Amino acid sequence: MGYAKVDKELAKDEVALREEVQRLSARAQSINNNRRILKQNLQDAMEITGKTKIKTKEFTIYIQNNPASVKIPDEGKIPAYLSKTTTVPDKTRIKELLKEGKDVPGAELSVSSSLRIR
Repeated sequence: MGYAKVDKELAKDEVALREEVQRLSARAQSINNNRRILKQNLQDAMEITGKTKIKTKEFTIYIQNNPASVKIPDEGKIPAYLSKTTTVPDKTRIKELLKEGKDVPGAELSVSSSLRIR
């Protein structure tokens, strides 16, 4: 049937595109790493030589302090009132209960269908 052939070709295209996305993503990550290393090397050289600013016709390069950030080496020592708690419905457990015929307020068992081509 024509639909099945078209679906098979589209599936191949999808796989090829996903592989290309992975390849390009890896390339972008590599370039990002190179930029980070390049900037760190320049900053190190400026700090060693005591320079905080370099001005050229094209660029102004300077070292700037970043905003303060919080580091937490041991989360267990943080008081509870300074922690965020989120509750998320346990869909697996809810599904089990609904399949057993038990009532779960705010939840219902939903069954859908989809087309399969082999």
